[in-house]
Amino acid sequence: MPAAPNHLHDAHALVAEGNLQSRSILVSQLRELGLGTVVQCSRLTDARHKLEVTSFDVVICEQHFERESSSGQDLLDDLRRNQLLPFHTVFVMITAEASYARVAEAAESALDAYLLKPHTAARLADRIVQARVRKRSLQDIFSAIDAQDFDRAANLCQARFEAREAYWLYAARIGAELLLRNGRVAEAQTLYEAVIAAKT
Repeated sequence: MPAAPNHLHDAHALVAEGNLQSRSILVSQLRELGLGTVVQCSRLTDARHKLEVTSFDVVICEQHFERESSSGQDLLDDLRRNQLLPFHTVFVMITAEASYARVAEAAESALDAYLLKPHTAARLADRIVQARVRKRSLQDIFSAIDAQDFDRAANLCQARFEAREAYWLYAARIGAELLLRNGRVAEAQTLYEAVIAAKT
């Protein structure tokens, strides 16, 4: 495993958590892990605004917000729909609910990590580092996306999927999203169907 992803001192993180105590714990854990900058907010609307104007390396978001009609999942879907979440950003959803429906919903949205409360700082660190290693492995795809060469990025995803190279399933989901974004609906459908056929 490369050492670089473990060095989080240059990473910028956003914590979106409605409960003050839980938010304080998360911020404290991230600071213990050495994250350079940790920004926090208690409402989803504030989180969305911050993500509109600033790029974060890590986003830690609570699934359920009391006194709000939206959820962390709604925020994630909104960010993706409006292309406000860079592909390099690690998005970690945190929840106290371990129901099948919630876990299935998280799997469908191809989250970088899904963490159940209560959790330790070590487990949070492990999820972040694993996601950063995966994103580093897919760097050629993300570089093509950053260069707005979406066709090349989608083709790289398809090639990784077909060769069953490391993180092929994650690449397939990114590729299908890129194909849809570029109006290549039939190819995206083929990729989605291949993923389903792989019984993942």
